[in-house]
Amino acid sequence: MAPVEMSNLSSNWKKLQATLKASKPAQPKPKDAEPESSLKRKRSTTFNGDKKGTVKGIDKRTPSKKPASRKKPKMEEPASVGASTKHRDTKALSKSVSMPSLRHTPLLSSSKKAAEAVSVLTPSPDFPDIENEGVSELALPAKYIAVDCEMVGIGPEPDKDSALARVSAVNYHGHQVYDSYVQMQGKIGVTDYRTDVSGIEPKHLRKDVARPFKEVHNDLKVLLAGRILVGHAVKNDLDALLLKHDKRYIRDSSKYSKFRELALTPGRTPSLRILAEKLLGVEIQVGAHSSVEDARATMALFRLEKEGFDAEVRERYGHIRMETVGAEVDVGGGDQVKRKNKKKKKKRKA
Repeated sequence: MAPVEMSNLSSNWKKLQATLKASKPAQPKPKDAEPESSLKRKRSTTFNGDKKGTVKGIDKRTPSKKPASRKKPKMEEPASVGASTKHRDTKALSKSVSMPSLRHTPLLSSSKKAAEAVSVLTPSPDFPDIENEGVSELALPAKYIAVDCEMVGIGPEPDKDSALARVSAVNYHGHQVYDSYVQMQGKIGVTDYRTDVSGIEPKHLRKDVARPFKEVHNDLKVLLAGRILVGHAVKNDLDALLLKHDKRYIRDSSKYSKFRELALTPGRTPSLRILAEKLLGVEIQVGAHSSVEDARATMALFRLEKEGFDAEVRERYGHIRMETVGAEVDVGGGDQVKRKNKKKKKKRKA
């Protein structure tokens, strides 16, 4: 073969370049300018076992550099947020990592006693909580009963005017003995459900769900008769229920002298949440309140200092025998108790 002259090589090379340039296929449009490319990129085709086309958003027609996905961060973020919300139980009682430091001498006499008190905070599988059950078919009230109520706002000033919306009661072991939503009386309308705090929603107070106030009033009157009532600021609960109870048979955690020393403001009443945190090492009222859990926390605090509670009552009212509180005495109304006291005074004068 005869050698090619360098001048002819240069002209032939230019012709070849021009020919290749004319026959070169058009480059694909950018991703943003090609509406259907996103659909194609999500598919993968297989021929004779070999994958061709695209895999997981990588277009093999484009350079090998992997493009960043725009949708992936937006899809992952809601999923992670939703997962954390799903596993968060705002009503669960959780033990603190450590007991908060106290300014005063700790009231816990022993770790065993504290463990016994905290044990009532966990519902028993043998006596499960049944929302809006009314009087429990399994658990019995026995000698001690703790009561707590949830309120909603009514009237033109809902932050000041309240009405009973739910009442719960537990026995000495923390078993639920009563739970009921309560209908509004007469034409009273709810102006603030206080759901963030009370946990009450409109569906709870429907007539086919909540019980009439009179029925709840009578149920609690029977449950409290002849028993020691445990509560936190229990006068508010009794007022909401339109009930009275002999003060000798009330154990109020907001008035117990040792507990009052733990109030954040001297001379004020300590909150149930603060007492549970400092004395039991648990966190309650995380989010919406639960009257069942609050009643359990009150009973746990009473069990922690039961001897101290009883000692203060004896100091104020003298020794009291439980035999004087029987079925014939209307402890709920208090009228027959007053009549008996008047008869005793008359006999002493005679």
